[in-house]
Amino acid sequence: MTLTMSRPRADVGTPTARSRRRGRTAAVWILLGPYALFLAVFGIAPAGYALWTSFVHDGSFSGARNWSAVFDDYRLGEAAQHVTLYLLLWLPVLLLTVLSLAFTLHARPGRVSGALQLVYYLPGAVTGSAAALLWLFMISPGNSPFGPLLKLMDVHSATDALSGGSLIAVLAVMGVAVHAGGWIVVLYGALTALPKDVLEAAQVDGASAWRTMWHIKLPMVRTYVAFVLISSFAAGSQVFVEPTVLGTGAPGQISPTWSVNQLAYVYATQDGDFGKAAALSLAMLAVGLLAAWIVITRTRMYGTG
Repeated sequence: MTLTMSRPRADVGTPTARSRRRGRTAAVWILLGPYALFLAVFGIAPAGYALWTSFVHDGSFSGARNWSAVFDDYRLGEAAQHVTLYLLLWLPVLLLTVLSLAFTLHARPGRVSGALQLVYYLPGAVTGSAAALLWLFMISPGNSPFGPLLKLMDVHSATDALSGGSLIAVLAVMGVAVHAGGWIVVLYGALTALPKDVLEAAQVDGASAWRTMWHIKLPMVRTYVAFVLISSFAAGSQVFVEPTVLGTGAPGQISPTWSVNQLAYVYATQDGDFGKAAALSLAMLAVGLLAAWIVITRTRMYGTG
């Protein structure tokens, strides 16, 4: 009979195991501590203060008065309609652009893909008010390098370009140009980290590039796609700078309360009613959290299977 000896394993209750657990716990807190601190100071605390402010009017507790006044304001319905139409146009176009270009870059790796990443990212380097001013310049036929094309489209001034429903289209194009490049780089990075043996096995089995993308690559990067969708929805639902700056180039064409965020700004700065501004801000926060919860549950963002 042959006797075999196995190496003794450290029990979970031994000093060595306990020290390892303490080391892992300390590492977790070192990594999460700064984020938790910033979340508490710049996220939870302001939200709590806004919640209290939303129930205060003229320095005294007023119950749901501010909330009722906000939801009875006719401007809220118009602003919500504008933002909804903008999201319905912008989000699908943005997501389709990011996915198609990221998957195309991953399917054709090399120096060209590296150069294209830079080209895609460059428009995103100009954001906020600078981007809005740039686009205001681009849609003004007298100053734009595309002036002849704009005149052929019967656009003779920035006011013409922003009239009617064209404003939402202009904002959608601006949003795609500003946000797509960064997300393409993020998603391309996720694709390059996919296991090469899985992709090679798909090629050996004769899977086409389309089937590989749809059935293998996309499910494996669904977490990143969900993150893009959540972050983009949050940014789009709070659109503020673009319509505000564009409104300066087309006086009287764009309402100062065109978006929900602009309406909250008017409450706080022009009306001096911080209770209504806080109530509307919290309503926007609730919508964003609900949308994030739906995306997370539908895409199984944190699923391990």
